[in-house]
Amino acid sequence: MIAFAACVGTPAKLAAYAAPGLQRVMEPDSAFAELTTDRSIHEAYNEALEHFAVVDGLEALVLLHEDTELLDADFCARVRAVLRDPSVAIAGAVGARGVTSLRWWEGGIAGRAAETRGVVAGAPAPSDVDCVDGLLMVLSPWAVAHLRCDAERFTGFHAYDADLCFAARAAGRRVVVADLNVFHHTKGGYGDEAAFAAADAAFRRKYALAA
Repeated sequence: MIAFAACVGTPAKLAAYAAPGLQRVMEPDSAFAELTTDRSIHEAYNEALEHFAVVDGLEALVLLHEDTELLDADFCARVRAVLRDPSVAIAGAVGARGVTSLRWWEGGIAGRAAETRGVVAGAPAPSDVDCVDGLLMVLSPWAVAHLRCDAERFTGFHAYDADLCFAARAAGRRVVVADLNVFHHTKGGYGDEAAFAAADAAFRRKYALAA
């Protein structure tokens, strides 16, 4: 069973953007968790990880933004294909290598994501990366069982994606971009720039990355 979860701040965005994609891709036995919080996406995603970690027959947990639309009707088959390799812990649509901060797009971009500002694309998928963009994160059963967001170090809505990916790689697992087609209906920007800067500094301290 492939499960899906989204942290929802604006239900109207979920209904307009993510929901049509979910209806397109979910299988009869798929589960969906709508997570709500005004404090921390780290805490919300940990709730989903704890819940699905004990679900029998879990094949993957798909974390996506409320404004991410999944475009592939055969999305679940694509997820199974990429997770067939047990070394893969996390897969996404777009990410980068050589990542030294939360500004992952300053690294060597790989994969592809269409969005309202254009197309973000780099080296073709499949490709190993340091981290993937949290607009879409596909977690293997191993990742669901062993990884948790660092809710003590990070608050708010930044760093969860890079932190999970770096933790997976530190455990000897792979993070990859795969052929997963999405449209990100983003408004762009960092949101709270001060919160982003604080999360970035905490992330670089945790992984001893140069400023």
